[in-house]
Amino acid sequence: MNKHVAPSSSGFADGGSIPPASTTLKSNLDPSRPAKTLLNKGFSLSEINHQLVSDGLEQSPLCHKFATFPPRTKQESNHSSAKYDDLHHTILSDLAPLATDLGLRFAHTQKRYDYEQAHQELVDIHKSLRIGDLNLCDNSEELKIKASGYAARCRLLRQQLKNTEHAYQYCEQLVKCYQLTPPSIKQGDLIPALNRMCCERWWFRKIKILRLRRIETVARNIELVNHSRSSYASYHAIRLNKQQKAQNRNYLSSTVITNENGETYTLQELADRSVSNPAIRRAELMVRIRGFEVVAGLLGHVGEFYTLTTPSRMHACLKHGYNNPKYDGTTPKQAQDYLTHLWALMRSELHRQGINLYGFRVVEPHHDGTPHWHLMLFMPEEQKTIVRRVMQHYAFLDTPNELGAKEHRFKAINIDPDKGTAAGYIAKYIAKNIDGYSLNQTPDDKTASETAEHIITWANTWGIRQFQQIGGPSVTVWRQLRRLDKVEDEELEQVRIAATANDWAAFMLATGGVGLSRKNHLIKPYYDYGWHLHQETGEITQTAENRYLESSHQRIVGVIAKGIAYDCRKHYWTVNTRAAGSLLNSPRGACEEAGSSTVRGSNRAGSVLSGLLPRDATTDRRSNEGK
Repeated sequence: MNKHVAPSSSGFADGGSIPPASTTLKSNLDPSRPAKTLLNKGFSLSEINHQLVSDGLEQSPLCHKFATFPPRTKQESNHSSAKYDDLHHTILSDLAPLATDLGLRFAHTQKRYDYEQAHQELVDIHKSLRIGDLNLCDNSEELKIKASGYAARCRLLRQQLKNTEHAYQYCEQLVKCYQLTPPSIKQGDLIPALNRMCCERWWFRKIKILRLRRIETVARNIELVNHSRSSYASYHAIRLNKQQKAQNRNYLSSTVITNENGETYTLQELADRSVSNPAIRRAELMVRIRGFEVVAGLLGHVGEFYTLTTPSRMHACLKHGYNNPKYDGTTPKQAQDYLTHLWALMRSELHRQGINLYGFRVVEPHHDGTPHWHLMLFMPEEQKTIVRRVMQHYAFLDTPNELGAKEHRFKAINIDPDKGTAAGYIAKYIAKNIDGYSLNQTPDDKTASETAEHIITWANTWGIRQFQQIGGPSVTVWRQLRRLDKVEDEELEQVRIAATANDWAAFMLATGGVGLSRKNHLIKPYYDYGWHLHQETGEITQTAENRYLESSHQRIVGVIAKGIAYDCRKHYWTVNTRAAGSLLNSPRGACEEAGSSTVRGSNRAGSVLSGLLPRDATTDRRSNEGK
């Protein structure tokens, strides 16, 4: 039986799901952290030869020389540490792409402390990057081979164990052995989860994510991600992100779609005309922010700019680049979860007091990759004091008395219209986090485009959503209405005209204003299954199952107004997937040769992409295994 949680002395509730004294999200300590706390002494970053630092997952020039290990004194040579030499050479050969950085780290740790400390740190890093026969420092082709082998082992187990439940249990154990999260079981059906574990594509995707985040964690722990080295993300992550973007562009450029009218495009052409294009994405965000500001002016509301940061224990490095002695191993993803949890508590309290905010949230990394939030919010002026008090209360629940908490943990700035617009105030944060547009230089002497690339790499690595709208109407409805032709309903037509004209303020007022809850919106997204056109018979069917033989998720295809559904899809598009045929694996793990597949989409290039890739293009070619 749940007990009632008494409110705190300040009068605020603490969510009911956590002790009222703290919002701490406990996380497992990272095995790649040093065994001892690193003190800020012993050497200067200027001693590092940056020319020797590798910039990606390539063979290090020192990986076989190990020249970064300093010569030991005669006393040290007689010490038992000499027995570690072969082990160190083996580790650096195993982690060849990181050998230079690890060798430098070993030398610096030994200089700060002793040989034993440097040895233990190197061993811990090796354990975090080498999981059984899986070496996370291998290149993509080698990881694909590993993924194929693991999927084959799962298929063999499935074949030998006739009982589906037993086969799932053994495959689940195999997945956990490689520190991966097994697929979830939905509605008690084991077949889709088992099909995933038998698919090399599923394994490869999971291993790539694990590799990227584990290497980036090591990079943060050995002082490779900070203001003095590489802000926001390591050079290893940046190189991998560039490679992935190049592969994505190659796939999109080589995949052609054709509609029933004979109009042909590459998917890259459509992506460049959608919100996947950074310039279009930035422009849409600015339109929406400006619309919020216009509505706030009409309603007499004021704007506030807030900044939320995490406690010191979540920051890996200090400003000058040394390890933070308070750091507890929290990853950027866990720090983001902490801020999300904090914001949920704040919004719950504000909701209890009848306060509904609207605006935008932007997530940015500190120099060491730890996230912090900027919030541009609008509200009636009489609520401003209450909002500040509520947010400040929850922001200081965790270690409120630590040094610097009052100056950095929570900041609130009133937006003065006489000094500039709210849209202009937040514009630099939007540009900095997308493409660096109109920003000449940043404080760390990097060009704006380079800074944006580092930030995007950081967001992609840790799976962090950079921008989020708070309150207001649905942007999904906005985008769907821009695909819709003229309708007979006059009220819906006015809303459609506002969306087509890029007038977010008019669109927001026409859909019910800022105080309307999402469930009470007049226009809502319409969900349906994808469509498939059989090439030979001309029969149109719904793709109700995905490649893993589970029910497909319905996706947004239009809007619903006054109980009437408006499907915004207008054409049948044939997607030529032959160029990407090697990527289409059945649950059996076999590579399938897909000639083409047909889906129904929109004739507006700005939104076609969301209706084409890649679910509908492959769901018709599935294995019947498990039926």
